Amino acid sequence: MAQIDLSKYTQQAKTPLSTPKTGNKSFSELLNTEIRWMEKKFAAKEKEAFYSELGLLLSTGVNIKTAFEIIEEEMVNKKHRALLETIKNAIISGKAIHEAIGAYTTIFSKYEIQSIKIGEETGKLPEVLKELGAFYLSSIKLKRQIVGVLTYPIVVISMAILIVYFMLSYVVPVFSDIFTQTGGELPQLTQLLIRLSNKSDFIFYTLFGIIAGIWVMHKTQSKKEWYRHYTSALLLKIPVVNKLIQKIYLARFCQTMKLLTGAKVMINDALDLVLNMIEYYPIEKALQAAKHEVVMEGKLLNESLEAHSIFPKKLVSLIKLSEEVNAPEVIYEKLYQQYATEIEHQQAVIGKLIEPIFIILLGVFVGFILVAMYLPMFEMSTGSF
Repeated sequence: MAQIDLSKYTQQAKTPLSTPKTGNKSFSELLNTEIRWMEKKFAAKEKEAFYSELGLLLSTGVNIKTAFEIIEEEMVNKKHRALLETIKNAIISGKAIHEAIGAYTTIFSKYEIQSIKIGEETGKLPEVLKELGAFYLSSIKLKRQIVGVLTYPIVVISMAILIVYFMLSYVVPVFSDIFTQTGGELPQLTQLLIRLSNKSDFIFYTLFGIIAGIWVMHKTQSKKEWYRHYTSALLLKIPVVNKLIQKIYLARFCQTMKLLTGAKVMINDALDLVLNMIEYYPIEKALQAAKHEVVMEGKLLNESLEAHSIFPKKLVSLIKLSEEVNAPEVIYEKLYQQYATEIEHQQAVIGKLIEPIFIILLGVFVGFILVAMYLPMFEMSTGSF
């Protein structure tokens, strides 16, 4: 296994890199300021490529300086290249890799920093980096699958709203004027449609206001506990979708635990790090309680998780088995692969079900309007209008 030897760089620690000055700030300070403007741009896609390539290069025996230089050359974005260059210079000046990366806590999570630290301490840095790359690759894949499932219904709903608004605001009033001139009594269905048409602006502005209000609330309250509690509880009540969401976060839990148990991290530290990666309220609360019971009461992890319904009995049983045979890494890997397969299948099924459902709903809306408009004409043709 390739080891990362940074000892040859430690001699440079006492001699700071010379940098040109600009006013009262050094060039490196200005560079760091520039990097922080672009922190959010170094997203999961960039992290996946960075960790996978760095892990591969280190596993082949390439030294850390050369590995960073190779990755920098492939970076198209100048800000990303500057970020990696700054991290590389910090490593060359004597810092450990996790310390250099840890200087950018808004870019790299505590989970990433701690995982890299564990890799350095255990001599498994290439493996840890590859696992981090695999983690972000799976996150990207899941995100793309979810976006793919949601894109169609969002487009159909938006088109349905626009079509209904257009018909109520422009088409129905024309027919209403024609019907009014005849002086006959309109059918109840047509009268209802005309009343909706007269209030169409109010209805759709109200609907738009509600959607905007929900969006603003989500942006401002999404990190608050009360909001996360109620939204997660609501999602868990939606049939089919609730199981899919649960499996997505259980897959993330298993993948993270696989990496940490493989690196021989203590269970209390592992649970701490998992809490930094699981952004799902029910699982977070369950893990917080489990951590307290494991640390303070000496319980096994499976005993603590068993009390929380968010963790299926099968998962708890397999975790119990992993603790008995002392093979947690293997069990978590199997669980992750199983959940990943189930997620992919379930998303495909939901995607196939959503299409006909929304086509039917759109047809019902448009059909209601057409029937209500043409019903008086049918009555006129039979002489009952």
